[in-house]
Amino acid sequence: MKRVIILFTILFSHLSYAEDGLIVATGFGAADLSKVPFEQQAKVMAKRAAQLDAQRNLVEQIKGLRLTGGTIMEDFEVTSDKVGTRVKAVLKGAFELDSVTTKDDETILVEVRMAVCVNEFHPRCKSQPTLQDAVSNLN
Repeated sequence: MKRVIILFTILFSHLSYAEDGLIVATGFGAADLSKVPFEQQAKVMAKRAAQLDAQRNLVEQIKGLRLTGGTIMEDFEVTSDKVGTRVKAVLKGAFELDSVTTKDDETILVEVRMAVCVNEFHPRCKSQPTLQDAVSNLN
C-alpha cells in the first residue's frame, strides 16, 4: 500500500506552477537502502534522480513532450496498452529552490523544486539566464 501511495504522490504532485517570474517544477527521486552500501550514497543518488526529474518536468512545461500510445486488441478485448513519452531539449539556467529528504525503514525519498527564470522580475533572476534571453539568442 505504501508503494501505491508513493507512486500516486510521484505522478500527481510533480505538477508544476509558475511563480512571479519563474517556471517551477518538482521532481522526486528514491533510493533503496538495501541496495546501496552507504546511506549517504543513497541520499546523493536520490537527490540526483529528483533533480533530473524536476529538470525533465521543466522542459515539458517549456517545450512540451511527445506522447505516443498504442492498444492491442484480440477477440474484441484489449490485451495490451502502451504509452510512451519523450522529451528532447537543452535546459540552461535551471536552479534549485529547495529540497526535502525523508527516510523510512528501507527507502530514502528526495523531493526537489527547481526553477527557470522567465524574466528578471524575481530577485534570484538578476544574474541568471532567462527564457527571454534564450529566445532572443535564437534569432
